[in-house]
This record gives sequence, C-alpha cells and structure tokens, in this order.
Amino acid sequence: MNPDVLTDQTTTFRIRGMVCGRCIDAVQAVFEQLKLPVLSVSLGHVVVEGKVSPEQETLLQSALETQGFAVLTDPKKILVQRIKEAVEDVVSCDNLGEETTRYSEQLAQRVGLSYDALSALFSVQEGITLEKYVISRRLDRTKELLVYTDLTLADIAYRTGFSSAQHLSNQFKKLTSFSPSHFRDIRRDKQQLQRNGMESAH
Repeated sequence: MNPDVLTDQTTTFRIRGMVCGRCIDAVQAVFEQLKLPVLSVSLGHVVVEGKVSPEQETLLQSALETQGFAVLTDPKKILVQRIKEAVEDVVSCDNLGEETTRYSEQLAQRVGLSYDALSALFSVQEGITLEKYVISRRLDRTKELLVYTDLTLADIAYRTGFSSAQHLSNQFKKLTSFSPSHFRDIRRDKQQLQRNGMESAH
C-alpha cells in the first residue's frame, strides 16, 4: 500500500468511502487511535505529519476496512474518488438554483478532464452512470434538508438544483419510492420525541 503523496514532512492518503462529515470524524478517529499525527482531514484526503512505516500502513488499512473505508492506490480508483469529491462539492452548495453552469461542466472543470472521459471511467469502475450517481447524491442531500431543516420543498428544490418543487417531488418518488412528505414526517417524529424527553425530564 503506497500513500498517494509522500514528502519528507508529510504523507497524504486518499481514502475511499468518505462521503459526509460523519465519515471525516470516523476516519480521523482511526488515524488518531493508531497515533498517527493528523494535520488535516477532508473528504477523501488525510494528511499526516512525517512518514508512515509499513507496519503502520498495514494496521491503518485493516482499521479503515472495519469502518467501511479503504486507502486508494489504483490511479483509476483515485480518479473516481476525485470525481466523487467534486460531486460532493457541487451538491453541497446551497445556491444551485443560481448556478448557470451545467453539472457536467462543473465536474469537468473541477477534475480537469472532459465530462465524457469522467463519465466513461465512472461507469466502468462503479457500475452506475455518473449522471445517476449525481442525482442520487442530490436526493441524499434533499433527504438531509427534509429531516434536519424547516425549509419548504420549494426552497430545498432551489438549493439542490431542481427546477421546481414538483420536479423534485417527481424525481424523489421515482427514485426512492417515497414522497418528500415521508421524510418531513421523520423530522416531526424526531421533534416529538425530543419534546417528550424534555417533558419527562421535568
């Protein structure tokens, strides 16, 4: 297992499977448990101080795999990870309704290759088209906003780049078999449980 980038001062690893803030926390915890001095952690990247011994690398790979992650060494898999990171950057933007550049152009600009090349590689490596992956991540973002915010469906559609609340609702039902209201109900249930817990504490 070879780190992606190695200098005399730092070692940078590319990690597969990091798709959210909770993943960052989980991966950082693995490095810290192995006493590896972490300098920075972001989606798909971990930079540690100094060099990492082969023994530490073996322990790291094993520990990450138990959490559902893996260190990437294959150039094609590293490129797929870069594509996923670019997708997360685009999807996590809260003003996609103002964005005039198409998703394909944004991804091509961020990764530095043509969208056709990215799409072809992604499909072969992941077994799903890049377009479907982008839509699935947009819908995951939609679920988060439905469950954890009070935003209206129209506001959520704007933030996630759908043309209207109806367009979002149609895509949501088509691809998840649930309506957006199902996830909004989850939010209400969470709030009710919190209220009940607070009342029982008094």
